[in-house]
Amino acid sequence: MKKITLALALLTFSVQAQDFPLPYCEITDANEVFVEEITSVDFAGTSISNTNLGNVLIDETANVVNIAQDETYTIEVSGNTYGNFDNDIVAFIDWNQNNVLDDTGEIYEIGTLTNSTGSDGVSVSFAITVPTDAVLGTTRIRLTKTYQDVDSPAEINPCGIQFNPFGQGVFPGYGQALDFTLQIDTSLNIGEFDVSDLVVYPMPAKDVLNISYKSSINNIKIYNLLGQEVYSKNTNSDSLQLDLASLTVGSYIVKLFTEQVQHSFKIIKQ
Repeated sequence: MKKITLALALLTFSVQAQDFPLPYCEITDANEVFVEEITSVDFAGTSISNTNLGNVLIDETANVVNIAQDETYTIEVSGNTYGNFDNDIVAFIDWNQNNVLDDTGEIYEIGTLTNSTGSDGVSVSFAITVPTDAVLGTTRIRLTKTYQDVDSPAEINPCGIQFNPFGQGVFPGYGQALDFTLQIDTSLNIGEFDVSDLVVYPMPAKDVLNISYKSSINNIKIYNLLGQEVYSKNTNSDSLQLDLASLTVGSYIVKLFTEQVQHSFKIIKQ
């Protein structure tokens, strides 16, 4: 079943603060978008809940998430699809702080939500690595949630909740956008992780990967190069032996968590 009727009715929506979303773009034709809400976002240890059904673009910029260059963080998003429909989730991050959200390297297709109420435990997640040249300081991240189906693909546009029904052109669609703030600093950078005390072998790995560090490792996650989490384990040891037999041959990003710091490195699975 497809939603093929275009949004023609005007929606009642609240007026946001005059300076929001400046210096970033508004949502084009927001008064013609049918709001289908993003209900929750989790990123780098910060959780944001949303119940606003009136606004197309949600101002959560007061929520500041601290991240660091060259580190990898998982973003998880939930939302209401209003039935057995697909909603594409995309993140846009202004790493170079030029007030444009969709430069090369700033667009992340998080995944597709399907048949969810937004509060049923269904979510999509993606691992985002902060570029080593990301400008330090405060910047903006915007999430968009946009209805799509096989005949009506969603547009990837930080300035619109839009789709292209049956190839007839780009129109306002169904969904919502949400902005929050990132604070990029060096407090968790690799420089604080004592690499000289990290032992990882064998490299390349086959079925088993051994890891040891000078202090206890609390958690470990492994991601494929598409940013998908393929392994996660809570630990409390300075010496680990990971069973990688279920992973396919290829390259992966391993992320270690200790009480004080996080560290990521690449491995090859043979």
